[in-house]
Amino acid sequence: MTAMVMTFLCLKGGYFGNIGKSDLTFQFHIFGQGVTGIPSGLFIILFSVTWVCMILMLLFYPRGLDWKKSLLLILVLGLICRLALLPHEPSDDINRYLWEGRLISEGVNPYLFAPNHPIIADLANNDPYHSLINHQQNPAAYPPLALYLFSIAGLISYTPLMIKILMIIFDLGAACFLLLLLEKRSLELRWGILYVFNPVILYGFAGQGHFDSVQIFFLLGALYSYEKKLWPVMFMFAGMAVQIKYIAILSLPFLVNRTNLKYLWISVFAIIAPYLPMLDENWPQFFFCIIKFGEEYAFNGSIHSILRITFGAIEPATRFCQFFFGVAWLFGIIYFHPARVRFRDNPVPGIFFSVGILLIFTPTVHFWYISWIVPFIALYFRVSWLVLTFSTSGYFAVYSVLLHTGKWELPVWFQVVEWLPFYFFLIYEMYLFVYRAKVHVSDQTPESVSVIIPVLNEEKHIKSCVESIQKDPSVREIIVVDGGSTDQTLSIARNLNIKTISHLAKPEKGGGRGGQIHAGLIKANGDIVAVVHADILVQGNEFSMILEVLRKNSLVIGGAVGSLFNSSGFRMRLIEYANDMRAALSGISFGDQIQFFRRIPVQAQNIYPVIPLMEDVELALRLKRLGNLVYLFGQTNVSSRRWEKHGNTNLISIVIRFASYLWLRVNKNFSTFAMYCDYYNNTERKDRTWKHTTHRRICQSLKK
Repeated sequence: MTAMVMTFLCLKGGYFGNIGKSDLTFQFHIFGQGVTGIPSGLFIILFSVTWVCMILMLLFYPRGLDWKKSLLLILVLGLICRLALLPHEPSDDINRYLWEGRLISEGVNPYLFAPNHPIIADLANNDPYHSLINHQQNPAAYPPLALYLFSIAGLISYTPLMIKILMIIFDLGAACFLLLLLEKRSLELRWGILYVFNPVILYGFAGQGHFDSVQIFFLLGALYSYEKKLWPVMFMFAGMAVQIKYIAILSLPFLVNRTNLKYLWISVFAIIAPYLPMLDENWPQFFFCIIKFGEEYAFNGSIHSILRITFGAIEPATRFCQFFFGVAWLFGIIYFHPARVRFRDNPVPGIFFSVGILLIFTPTVHFWYISWIVPFIALYFRVSWLVLTFSTSGYFAVYSVLLHTGKWELPVWFQVVEWLPFYFFLIYEMYLFVYRAKVHVSDQTPESVSVIIPVLNEEKHIKSCVESIQKDPSVREIIVVDGGSTDQTLSIARNLNIKTISHLAKPEKGGGRGGQIHAGLIKANGDIVAVVHADILVQGNEFSMILEVLRKNSLVIGGAVGSLFNSSGFRMRLIEYANDMRAALSGISFGDQIQFFRRIPVQAQNIYPVIPLMEDVELALRLKRLGNLVYLFGQTNVSSRRWEKHGNTNLISIVIRFASYLWLRVNKNFSTFAMYCDYYNNTERKDRTWKHTTHRRICQSLKK
């Protein structure tokens, strides 16, 4: 269903027409001034809805597909959406691509002759795209390999459509490399949706025809070759990426190590060779326009815009940004280099960091520039950059301004709306980065899993739960921790030949579910600990999957496995999707999802929360401070008994308590025991089982 909606949205975008004519008009007054609408508002809405549809596709993607079927499904749907966008009005940059490619074919050096140069007037007079070229006073700025590519496309068909088709081919090639990288790291291919169906990618390449897809293709090809240890191929890809867009050179230091250093000459050759056919005494002209662009132009840069307003001029703002970028990049090379034990031969964090700081400090940020970092969101998920791919929709207001005023300007409040949400999340991620830098996660490659099951009067579920876990060969031990059951739970567990512990501490003194799990953690020996509630049935080798993911992703401290309710109905499906969205995008998982983590760093930092309620939320929040979290959309089966008994009131209660806990936690003025008593007192009014009566008596006796 979501795939059909995405296709419809792309068709709508394909035949949208002039973006500048799509103002959303209305009338209202704010601060005494009349506001008549949003420039390009209708297209901004279309772009934003496409982004929302992408998130829904991530959540609704079918579980259990093998990677080959998943690869084919994503690529086929991606191709359909791109073909639907082909009629979209192309960027005027395509006119330059075609013209400079034609000059190459005609044997004219485009670095020496700007489009308005009189010596090439005869060629210009009969060219259908020459008069549409922007900044005609500027010669070529792109590296030679890009120009050769434009030339080949022009020889096949001298049309914007040919350029778009070429960009789509490279775009889907980049998607293939990304999906293969996800598979190599044992991450679900569904995360590739964040690239393949991201509106920045769709409109940047299939819609407007920008050639950044070629650079992304070669860069991801280099990363995949790095994973496969194909060093000559990797350096060739890396060099070609630089020859498409110079910014790719930022990634090169993170690809070089002692093992492959002897092949570095291949990248050097790939970077230099395309210049040779046009090399003469005017060789500085190769870089004249790109330097001019960086020095004299500024548009929509976040930090640069603030500095430009502060200094009142472009030049000092540019100098400051160049300095800060240089310092940050050098820090990144030192801190994020894959040779460091922390990053275990993983170049992605360093490249992600380098591209990110470039986008932060560069004077000019067009919406398609964000595409440089989009593939890394799938590999190294960060909410801030995902949010920016949404808020950058405000960029399109510039087309309306251009249409009505003839000026390429973006209103300040659109820039604020575009960048403020991004920095809101980025500041939090920077705080996490500083905290994590102080913590050593683990050098150990995990080999086994310990499963802890906290129980209280679960005689109906404990046997089937344990037996479903025992089928997984990666599970070293199962530890059942009983909190004082009055039924046969403990005796059933003992007959299953597993570890059993009785933890009878009072809730206010280390009891409750958090205390139970902590008691089990003390006895655990596995490299990874997973917490499973007794009403969960594991359907496959979920723990082997967890083990493989943590083996291949050293920066991941833990995460959660998604679950499905054992009853049908729209409400249950809606709750499942809400659970998936919360855990996947925020990292905050609940107990009805299997939570897991590396045992040694959690024990070393002593972070497991010994609290009677909200221990699952608190664990997730504490794990985020230690390292990255990963969410696996699993197929475990969980009981819907609470929802069937209490219906919508249970949902409302959980939402309120969850929000209240987060708020009170920030203010550091709360008692989880008070929340525990309040929760079970309220539950007692609806459920007269002995289990909840026990909880209530504990609370009432303590109050006395």
